[in-house]
Parts: sequence; structure tokens; C-alpha cells
Amino acid sequence: MARKKRSKGLRVSLMLTVGLMIVSFAAGMLTQRIVFREPQTDAGLTYIEDIPVMTDFLPEGTRARPGQKREIKYLVIHETDNTGTGANAAAHNSFIHQNANAEEGIVSWHYTVDDHEIYHHLPDDETAYHAGDGMEKNGGNMNGIGIEMCVNSDGNYEQTLINTEKLCARLLIEYDLNPSKALKKHQDFSGKICPSTLINSGRWDEFCSAVTAKYKELKADEAANAS
Repeated sequence: MARKKRSKGLRVSLMLTVGLMIVSFAAGMLTQRIVFREPQTDAGLTYIEDIPVMTDFLPEGTRARPGQKREIKYLVIHETDNTGTGANAAAHNSFIHQNANAEEGIVSWHYTVDDHEIYHHLPDDETAYHAGDGMEKNGGNMNGIGIEMCVNSDGNYEQTLINTEKLCARLLIEYDLNPSKALKKHQDFSGKICPSTLINSGRWDEFCSAVTAKYKELKADEAANAS
């Protein structure tokens, strides 16, 4: 009788162990899908590591949101050139919303990054007005995700750079883009000296190298999770 009880106990224990393994595997697969999803119309990011991504899209039908769908080919890097105190990502989110129906000087972009958070203003697969090249084929507005980096005097520019590098690496993964071809300056499309701090300090190549290193790290994690 004792032997039967022990046998039954072993079967129950084995069933519980197998059940926990299945739940653990399913949870791991769910996490993998959240972190490394197939490319889609919008990355839907809420956090990049410990950086919160605040989504606050411009309303449909406003002049700053043309709503035209397109193929994503580039990440177009800008700086706000606004060194004022408090000119962080939240402040620029307010600015872009307040001016969404301006009569002239319409501007819009997809992300603003500062030293502690990121604001997401437009779906990634929609055109915007940030590159100064109209809607040219293969242009920055037509095919680029516009990313503005804050340079406010009360912010930490170096941390903003790191946060932007992480955002770029994630977007490169999401949309299966090659860093050497996809990373672009605003200057590449309009000639404007932007992102001015990176250009004037000769740090553009350093920035691209940091993004590429982070991209390769994410690709390695993706491969490890898939194996």
C-alpha cells in the first residue's frame, strides 16, 4: 500500500514538473514575441530597457499628420537646437501638438528623446515633415523615421545620446534595417547642419558605431532566444 502511495506521489510530482516546464516555456516564448516581433506598421514600444516610451500620437486629420503610409528605409537623426531650460521630450511633445494645425511652418517627426524618456508622436509607417525635402521618392520625409534629440541646458546630453542609440538599435531590429544604410543625418536630405552637436563635434561616426554595437547585441540576443 505504501509503495502504491509513493508511486502515485511520484506521478503527481512528475505531472507538476512537466506542467511548470510548459508554463515556463510558454512565458519565455511570449516574452520573446514582445521583445522581438516581426516588422509591422508600428513598433509599439512602451519601454526600451529602463527608458519609458510615451505614445501620444498627433490626431488624425491635422496638418502635421499627413497620414500617408510608406516603406521605412531610414532613421533620420535630428537635434532640437533648443537649449532652453525645460526643453525636454515632454515639452516638445506639447509643442508638436499645439502646432499640429499651424497655418505655415508645419513640422512633425516620430520620436523625441531626452535623458530620461522618449515621446512617440506619429506611427512609424506614416510620413512626416522633418527632413526638409518635401515628399521626394526615397527621401527623409517619405521614407525616414524622424528622431529628435533634446539639447536642453538642464538635461544630460550624453545620456540622451545613449537613449537615442538604444532607440535606433531597437528600430533597426523591428524593421530589419541595415545600420550602415539606414542611419542618416537630417543634413543628408536638406543640407542643414543637423544634428549640429554631433556634426560640429565630429562625433557622428562614433554615434553610428555605438548604435551598430547595440544592434549587434540585440541580434545576438534574438538568435540566442530563437535557438
